[in-house]
Amino acid sequence: MIKSQVGKRYAKAIFDIAEAKNQIKEIYELLNSAMELYKKDIEFKNFIINPLIDNEKKKVVLREIFENSDEDNLNILLYILDKKRINCIKYIVSEYLKIYYAKNRILNVEATFTKELTEEQKKKLIEKLSQKTGKEINLDVKIDKNILGGGILKIGDRVIDGSIRRELNNWKKS
Repeated sequence: MIKSQVGKRYAKAIFDIAEAKNQIKEIYELLNSAMELYKKDIEFKNFIINPLIDNEKKKVVLREIFENSDEDNLNILLYILDKKRINCIKYIVSEYLKIYYAKNRILNVEATFTKELTEEQKKKLIEKLSQKTGKEINLDVKIDKNILGGGILKIGDRVIDGSIRRELNNWKKS
């Protein structure tokens, strides 16, 4: 809970800076790259969270890794390091995206089906959801053979379960 609150606070401040500099995408890419590195490279993660290693050494490494980044943008990442919030990077990136989507009227939709949708089916689903919500749709399709048929849509906190598995469970209960 605390990490998500930290993520919200930092993401809001960082987004405001990015918006003022008109560098929303660039700053997101830097933060996302740092997050991916933190998640996937165990040596990097152990180095960056090691309290025995001086922050200045960590900054040197970050500057080398992100040498092609804008200096001001890199300072945002270094600030997160200074405040010992690098362990919250995934929450910061997640909240940053939420702010971006909200400001640009984009809705994240996670759709789960038993098989991959065709491009035509995806297009129709996006159009229908866009008409109903009045927002641009960012669709993420997942495959789960366990739902047997139909589909499940997660739109924000709402779940619309039209799966055959749910229908069978409801039928069993009654």
